[in-house]
Amino acid sequence: MNEHELKSALQDVMVASSPPPPMDPTAALERGQRAHRRRKATWGGAVAGLAVVGIAVGAVLVPNLAGGGREVAQVGAQSSQPPASTAPSVTPTASPPPSARPSVTGTDVPADTETPWPNGQTDRTATNGPRADKSVAVLNDLVSSLPSGLKAEDRSRIGFEGYGPMTRTQSQFADYAGQLEVWEYMAYTPVVRSGAPGVGHLWIQVETKGGTRLPDQPGCAKLAGQPYPVVGAGTCEVVDAAGAQVAVATTANPDGGMEQGAFHRHADGTLVIVAQSRVYANSGHPGLAELPLTPAQLAALAADPRFHLD
Repeated sequence: MNEHELKSALQDVMVASSPPPPMDPTAALERGQRAHRRRKATWGGAVAGLAVVGIAVGAVLVPNLAGGGREVAQVGAQSSQPPASTAPSVTPTASPPPSARPSVTGTDVPADTETPWPNGQTDRTATNGPRADKSVAVLNDLVSSLPSGLKAEDRSRIGFEGYGPMTRTQSQFADYAGQLEVWEYMAYTPVVRSGAPGVGHLWIQVETKGGTRLPDQPGCAKLAGQPYPVVGAGTCEVVDAAGAQVAVATTANPDGGMEQGAFHRHADGTLVIVAQSRVYANSGHPGLAELPLTPAQLAALAADPRFHLD
């Protein structure tokens, strides 16, 4: 349809929809003026619509005329950016979030290193290799050091199966001290006493030199009145273990944790913590009537050179 045909069609519609004016000259004049105004308005709208159609057709034809390889800008005041739902996604970098990176206490290792975990690990825990073997050795040495009448005996939990095994070892990377790697070797086991009912709990952790878990020389003066790691707030006494001064902390309210812990830091900074409890929390087993070890025995384990690891 060309412009002339469109104009004729619009006029035919207007004529068909408008009744003939009355014979009264004044009324006919008023109706004629109103009809004229309507025709002007309708024609203006038709021309505007034709213009929009022309623009739309042009928008389709332009890229074809130009070879089809050019993007046509949108008509009107719309943004040239794609809507949020169609915007391309941004792939994050391979670096882990800050909460997943190990803290850096020295200046020789950058905080934003691309390989924050040592030995090709994907997280803190070493599941195989020499580091993983050290926590197993810690457990074996702890078990072999128990006095006569007390032994480590693996048990199954009763009603608390989701808490995991009752005997466990773990080696995990803790921190950097300059270029030095700080590691934690942990082990725990149930213990039983010959001829006595109940199951107790022994726990040990070795933190290699460079760690900052406790003051450089932990003693009762520094530990008293503080929440001790693993044990909790309570009383403290210094126990001599073959010349080593070991801080032994005891709490009256373990609240599911350990009742007593021995803390010994070697001269190079290696920290050994050995803790015990009469009750193995969340095991379903009744506890022992007394603590598995005396304070002197607990202190001797903490100062044992076999737990002086790197």
